[in-house]
Order: sequence, then C-alpha cells, then structure tokens
Amino acid sequence: MASKLRLSELEKYIKQNNQVSTKQLLQFYQTFEPDLKVSTLRWRIYQLKQDNFLYSPKRGIFALTEKKEFMPEQSEMMDELAGIIQEKYPYADFSLYRTEWLTDLADHVYQSKNIIVEVDIDALESVFHFLKERYGNVYLNPDNTIYDLYISPHDENIILERLYVDAPLNRRSGNYQIPKLEKLLVDLIVNDPMILPVGVSEVKKIIANALSKYNLNYSTILRYAKKRRVEKKLIPFGIKESEMIY
Repeated sequence: MASKLRLSELEKYIKQNNQVSTKQLLQFYQTFEPDLKVSTLRWRIYQLKQDNFLYSPKRGIFALTEKKEFMPEQSEMMDELAGIIQEKYPYADFSLYRTEWLTDLADHVYQSKNIIVEVDIDALESVFHFLKERYGNVYLNPDNTIYDLYISPHDENIILERLYVDAPLNRRSGNYQIPKLEKLLVDLIVNDPMILPVGVSEVKKIIANALSKYNLNYSTILRYAKKRRVEKKLIPFGIKESEMIY
C-alpha cells in the first residue's frame, strides 16, 4: 500500500502547488495508474490523512501536514464530571473542556482553571442544578459581572453553557464529546456567555498563536461561525481563508 501512495512524488507535487484538490490528486495518481477509480482514491486520501501526511484545510482541498494536531490533555475532574453526567443523563449530548486549552495559547499567564460544560439546551438547567448540589462553584451562563464578583481565578470552577446543535466536536464515548479547536476559537470570538474574561487584543493573539501552531479547517470554522452569527468577525479577528491553506 505504501508504494502505491507514492509519498515522495506526492510530497513534491503538493509542494509545487501549495495545495491540491481531489481532482488534482486523481490526476496525479492516474499518471501512474491510468485506470485508477475515484473510490480507490477516496481510500488513499483516507489513509494519507490517517497517517498524518495530509490534512484538509477546507472541503475538497488538501495540503501537507506541517503543523500539529490539536490534542489537548484531559483532567481527572473532566473524567469525573463526564462519568456522573453520563450516568444521570445518558441521552443528553454534552461537551467538556478546560479553559487552560485556550490560555495555553495566550502570550500572558492567566489564572483560569475552569471547566466548561456544554449541554443540550433541553437538559441544561437540570444538569446545572444536579451539579450545583455536588459542587459549590458551579455557574450557569455567567456574564462579566458574575466573573468579577463571584468566580475566583484561583479555583477550578464549573461553567455551564448551551451546546449548539452540529457544533464541531470529537466524540469521546457515548454522549460525551470534546470541542474541536475550530469551535473554541469561534466561541472565544463570541465570548457570550463568557469563556474567558479577556479583551479583544488578547483574543486576537490567542487566535494568531492557534493558527501558527495547529492545523485548522477553515470550512469548519466558517460553518460554525455562521451558526453563531459571527462570520463577519472572522477576518477582523485574523481568520482568513487564504492564510489557513499551507
């Protein structure tokens, strides 16, 4: 299989073109195998992506993987929360992440150890009250005032927010999911309910650092930004389609 992938020739071909389309990949392989079928090409693309050789910055476009994949660390508290939510609410989709996943991309050091719990809108308030009975520092859709008055930056607070349908997520197990980086960046642009109490300039810096460090899919960002109605803010915040294709 490796010989049929022709990795050396393919790498040179993609570097010459910067990015390639599905049609271009088909033409490339057909120079060696004139009868190659589209179905076979799809399997090869799948294998190349699984091997972290290619990534797709947008639908139908492929580039060499020269950056890292976003693989954030889980925490024991996340595992604990996931377990009790799954046991109590087995049919409600939910997502967990740590705000440190974002602050690690900032230029400044922020004392933010919060865990964001996003839950289907129909179960949101019920999950909030359920967690509130077990943990003291649980907050629902906090705004800037709540952050200033009640949420200590030195504690590991639990923040509950709505989980949007079709948000970009990676499923961990059952109804437990974690967000893709594309989702986190769009949510940070919105920042309402508040994720991090940071200003616009710092949000731009976090996004710039994410773009320089990780592979990101522009189509995923744009689709979710439209759902959150902030697609017009992408360029002002430094997210440009042309700069995400390498």
